[in-house]
Amino acid sequence: MKISRNDFNGTGSVYRFTLSQMLKGKANIITMLIFFLIAAASIPVMTLVMGGKNAASSEEGENGAEAVGITAMYVQNDTGYDLDLENIPLTNEMFAHTEFVDTNLMDTSLSEDTYASMIQSKEAYVHLQKDIEKMCFTVGAYTLEERDFSDGDLDSCVGALSGLLDEARIVQQEAESEQIAALTDPYTTNVQSVSEYLEEEDDHFSARFGVQMIYSVALLILCSFAASFIIQKVIEEKASKLAELLMVSVSPLAMLVGKILAVMTYVFGLIASLVAVMGISYVITGRFADTSVVRQQIEAAGISSEILQISPVTVLILVISLLLGYLQVSLISGLIGTGCSTTEDVEPANLAVVLLVMAGYMVATMTVGFGDNPVLTYVVTLFPVASMFCAPVRYLVGDIGIGMLAFSWLIQIVVILLIAYVCARIYRALMMYRGSRMKLGGWITMFRQSGAKEVEHR
Repeated sequence: MKISRNDFNGTGSVYRFTLSQMLKGKANIITMLIFFLIAAASIPVMTLVMGGKNAASSEEGENGAEAVGITAMYVQNDTGYDLDLENIPLTNEMFAHTEFVDTNLMDTSLSEDTYASMIQSKEAYVHLQKDIEKMCFTVGAYTLEERDFSDGDLDSCVGALSGLLDEARIVQQEAESEQIAALTDPYTTNVQSVSEYLEEEDDHFSARFGVQMIYSVALLILCSFAASFIIQKVIEEKASKLAELLMVSVSPLAMLVGKILAVMTYVFGLIASLVAVMGISYVITGRFADTSVVRQQIEAAGISSEILQISPVTVLILVISLLLGYLQVSLISGLIGTGCSTTEDVEPANLAVVLLVMAGYMVATMTVGFGDNPVLTYVVTLFPVASMFCAPVRYLVGDIGIGMLAFSWLIQIVVILLIAYVCARIYRALMMYRGSRMKLGGWITMFRQSGAKEVEHR
């Protein structure tokens, strides 16, 4: 049996009818509202859980650091070094609202004995001095017992003064700017195993696993939604005998393709709407809280635009891969759904599809760390069930090239055409079938009988 253009006559009518029924369904409307509420609440909840703070307070700090709550810091400098106190608020925004006052320039002298009667609850007194006997410098910080700032704020100010003293000591030794930078710049540490150090490799396993999980979960949700909707619609129409009426004027393949396209429009529209709601929620939440913590947590896991090489081509690759995976699962769902006769078979039929999709999902997640094994990479990239989960991710992380990705797509397209061919041959007989849920052996028998009838007609 050959697939011709006539087999698709009536697809538009089935598409419009199915889509309108899905949009009008009360259960679907309630489900959509629940999803929208979850999407809208997800950004503020993640921001709070990850430590996002008030947007106004976060702007007062540098690189997300909160501005200190000390309004004035009175500094008595007895070290013998000149300290540029006025430069501290200019070089560090943490102290943008803190005034560093040199007590030597004040009319009234301050000391450990008199500071309590002269400072306020948001002020502090610091005495820098040189201990000649111990040959060291000491920093003493004094505040009121009832103060309006934290220990961390006081430690930050003392740390800034200590750093300024260290820099002044280095400058007095006539050190050059490069030497001063080398002594005062912060440093980072990197812990590696012996094998990693000797091989000088960075597998970015956390980034690979994160990318694989995000894409796999997205495809898993898409396929699960599609399978559930298609199976439910097919079984409901078959149980109500609506399908028999439709087949009078519409070919069986057109019925299945129309349903698949309608469900695809509904599911992709739902996902796009959820993304839009999350985007709006992100913008609104950013007006009240520091939403950058969400991005920082993602980057901390090693997932960044540099690793993924995000571009319009990357987006196109992901969309094509999602569509191919969707079409495979949708056609299989249509076949399994037409092999059922009653609404009680919805859950078992849906479970069969979900288990098949989960198999590909598990293969993808369990093999994501074996990028250095080319044989395993090619197997999971080309095997139809696993390839829809593995191929695009393996390309994004650099395990395969564009040629291998295109070959994987070609195999998936061939599988889709084969399933469509099977649908064209046995879909009408399946829609008329009444009995227990059909298994794989029943489909094979029906396919052979359809082939035999076709030979007899010739």
